[in-house]
Amino acid sequence: MRLRRLKPGDWIIAGLVVAFTVPTSISLLASAAPWVVAVGGACIAGLAALLFVRRAFPRASFLICCGILLVLLALPGLPDGVPMILLPISLCHFPVLHAVVAETGWWRLPLTVTMIGLGLILVRAAAAVPDPLSWGAFWVFVPVAATVVLGTVALGVREWENRQAQEQRLIDAVNRERTLMAQEVHDVVAHSVAVMVAQADAALLVGERDPARARELLENAVRTGRDAMTEMRSAVRLLRDGQPPEAAPVTSLHDLDRLVPAVRTPQLEVEFAVAGDAERVTTETARAAYRIVQESLTNAAKHGTVPVRCQVRVEVDEREVRLRIRDTGPGIRPDAAASGGLGIAGMRERARTVGGRLEIVADRSGTEVRAWLPIA
Repeated sequence: MRLRRLKPGDWIIAGLVVAFTVPTSISLLASAAPWVVAVGGACIAGLAALLFVRRAFPRASFLICCGILLVLLALPGLPDGVPMILLPISLCHFPVLHAVVAETGWWRLPLTVTMIGLGLILVRAAAAVPDPLSWGAFWVFVPVAATVVLGTVALGVREWENRQAQEQRLIDAVNRERTLMAQEVHDVVAHSVAVMVAQADAALLVGERDPARARELLENAVRTGRDAMTEMRSAVRLLRDGQPPEAAPVTSLHDLDRLVPAVRTPQLEVEFAVAGDAERVTTETARAAYRIVQESLTNAAKHGTVPVRCQVRVEVDEREVRLRIRDTGPGIRPDAAASGGLGIAGMRERARTVGGRLEIVADRSGTEVRAWLPIA
């Protein structure tokens, strides 16, 4: 049930309003005619009950509250001439009004109905006290009540907007996590499969004339597959249980030292160099840099039909990490760079996520990927 949405503060407010209004209202009502006491007592009980369910059923609570107040408005006045609508229990309308606005964002009709109700109260008071010179209390009551109504609606609107903003932030966070996981899965699968295929192809090429080299290439392919399985298990665990991996696959730029050797084959020669203090780079930026380099090498290995040279340069200064990955093969085709495949979109998104930027230049001489990623 939606009753679970009630907060402890709502119960406290309801209890305080009931404690301060119900006993006084009952004592004032006791001097009326018996049938008025019966009807008025039911109205008091109904208004008090609405306080405890106003968050759970805001629209229904507001409409029922308005109906009960109309009944009080129509009842004969107390023996001293005070209209029944002015019993303290009528103050229950304000928490109910706040709840319907805060829970549903529905404020125009409740505000209009409430202001009309204030006008009816003024008319009822005029009927009970015909002499305008005796209306001093009502001239004070009406503007004060109108101010309280407007303030109540404003507080309700603010709470509604804050809740909507919070829910939108939650949706955005979930979408970011889904995008990140999609990128992780793509990077792991695409890179690992491309490297394993390249290593296996190279092993077939050199198998007869250099069995030791072929064995080394196959061992690299097996190691790449096992690493991919480990990363995939981490990603699946995060998606299934919401639990982070026991050890992050990428924690610093030093992880590039194990990435680059794994992709080297007779068909892909890779030169790798890091300049600057890699320890200053945050884990998030290091992970983005790693994935960008990984995707660039994957494209070089996957699309290269002839021996390809690839240069990977990583420079770290006081403000940013600069990446430059240049290959001499087909690599990322110009049309692919323009349309933006999953891998290319993923590289751009990773750079954007950490506040950096990425450029891709592709021509007949090869492909160059450049990225600038802030350290912090």
